[in-house]
Amino acid sequence: MYYVIQRHHNNPQKHYFAYSVIRYIAAKNTQNIIFEINQDGTAKRKWAPKEEIVLLTADKDLFRTTLERLETMRKEYLEKITLAQDQLNQEIQNLHNSMNQEFELIQKHSEHSINIS
Repeated sequence: MYYVIQRHHNNPQKHYFAYSVIRYIAAKNTQNIIFEINQDGTAKRKWAPKEEIVLLTADKDLFRTTLERLETMRKEYLEKITLAQDQLNQEIQNLHNSMNQEFELIQKHSEHSINIS
């Protein structure tokens, strides 16, 4: 059994895929690796570009340790992102409230100016 960590580009909150494969085929003159996966009792093949493969190993402990480190890092940063997003939303709300107050003040002032003239 081999263990793979592959980069994932389509979702900014999920940077990698982790999976196990029965075997793989790689050659120096190709840019892809072909993986054989057991799915529903049937061997299926999946290919991935070599540059997207972060880890390919038969060492299950190395795979688990690396995966735990990546997951810890991902969680820490996602917490920071969530806090920053909450703070940004609060700042947007504060701006919205301030602008509405300013608009109301301008409207009151301009109504007063119109009534005087």
